[in-house]
Amino acid sequence: MDLIGKVLELIRQKLDEYFKVADSRAEEWVILSNIVDQEGRMFAAAKDKIVMMLVNIKHETVISTYTAAAKSRTSAYQVVPAPIYIDLYVLFFANFYDDNYRQGLAMISRTISFFQQNPWFNAANMPDLPPAIDRLTMEISNLDLLEVNYLMGLIGAKYLPSIYYKLRMLPFTSEAILGVVSPVQGPASPSEIT
Repeated sequence: MDLIGKVLELIRQKLDEYFKVADSRAEEWVILSNIVDQEGRMFAAAKDKIVMMLVNIKHETVISTYTAAAKSRTSAYQVVPAPIYIDLYVLFFANFYDDNYRQGLAMISRTISFFQQNPWFNAANMPDLPPAIDRLTMEISNLDLLEVNYLMGLIGAKYLPSIYYKLRMLPFTSEAILGVVSPVQGPASPSEIT
């Protein structure tokens, strides 16, 4: 399952809907894309849009919810792999320049407002969220000028207004069963011993 792509697309859709309420237009305001291609050419379809781009993935090590065995439909327990939690670092890049630069500033402001109003996503505010996800949070991640310079060089773009968010706690679970364990039995009663 494409969990990362599905979650990012759901967030993109919510942000795009928010923009269209404020300023309706036929084409999308927000796209999930790269800004330049592998040869360094600007991606024409990204012009005058907020470009949402995944720029890093990290393993979240703060949480530990490992339960080695889960009760099955029978009286046995299934041994399953521990879930892992991933943090996604997402750049929202206002790809508005020349005469449209000021509009880009407005779009970055709206992006910040959207995530200030919606700091987390769950089944209540995002019904299409995969059932394995209880809650996702969006946090601004600060970058200093050197880090911003490095990031812009990494993605092959000149600096334009942008904001960097950390999407926390994307769970990866597996349906694989590593083994089956019988439940622990208590001591036998005297009538069972004979």
